[in-house]
Amino acid sequence: MTLYKRLCVVVVVAVTAVVLGAGSAHAAPAPFRLPPLPEPIATWLRPPVPPAKRLADSWAVAQKSIRKATPGQLGVSLVPVGSDAAQSFGTLKTGRAWSTFKVPVALAAERKNGASILVKEDKAITFSDNDAAGDLWGSLGGGKRSVDAVTAVLREGHDVTTRVSSEIDTPRSYPGYTQWALADQARFGAHLPCMPNTKNILDHMGSVAPNQRWGIADLGPKQHAVTAVKGGWGPATHAAPGYLVRQLGLISTDQGEVAVAMAARPASGKFEDGTKMLTKVGDWLGQNFTSIPAGKSSRVSTVRLVSRTAG
Repeated sequence: MTLYKRLCVVVVVAVTAVVLGAGSAHAAPAPFRLPPLPEPIATWLRPPVPPAKRLADSWAVAQKSIRKATPGQLGVSLVPVGSDAAQSFGTLKTGRAWSTFKVPVALAAERKNGASILVKEDKAITFSDNDAAGDLWGSLGGGKRSVDAVTAVLREGHDVTTRVSSEIDTPRSYPGYTQWALADQARFGAHLPCMPNTKNILDHMGSVAPNQRWGIADLGPKQHAVTAVKGGWGPATHAAPGYLVRQLGLISTDQGEVAVAMAARPASGKFEDGTKMLTKVGDWLGQNFTSIPAGKSSRVSTVRLVSRTAG
């Protein structure tokens, strides 16, 4: 390299250094950032996660575990007692009501017939006796008269959409073929303790026979809660004879009361697998009591009083 070229390189390097140095001298200072807080102070000051999000996050984990152990579809809806606001989880949203529909049928029948049907009401709810439930339906007059009476009960319970299936529709089974969305069912359940003439029904739901002791039925002793339930089960569809298993229930704790409507459609089609799935959903609810939305009835808590007298 010639002397001239060497001098040019030195000049360029020097000028570059000056320019860069001048630029850095006028650069904006780095923003001031506080160092991260140490634990446990950071945790103490972190905003709490809303209960609804905690419950949704917990469900995302639980349902994967449940479906891994017992494959199939699941759905659950929760409504605080006295409210219409439903929080729903899972892919299963609706299905045939089956014997869970004996609850509004029994209430309509008791209001119309009084004490004369109480023995049949007990059998229909406590033991899920189909013959007794058929007699309750018939006591309402059958056909359109029974549909109107049961529909009136549903509407009083803030279920404004369910259409009651009956012999008019010529289904293979009625009114159990009624399509009852879980959110609508939970909404009805949330108003059941607030409605007149429901004490006997809630009493029976609080002491069901072993054939319905799954789901949330035995959650009470485990979690110091009070529960009342009505189960239902039958073929999911004409094309698929496998079982759809459902439960309508109420949970009462010191925090308040919540209505639960849940359903399972196990891939195996077996009734036992459906009840296992719903019992695991019940366990999940028991583990998340502090996140479950709860309300209060405008009347005295019938569920709590019933369960205490029933043991």
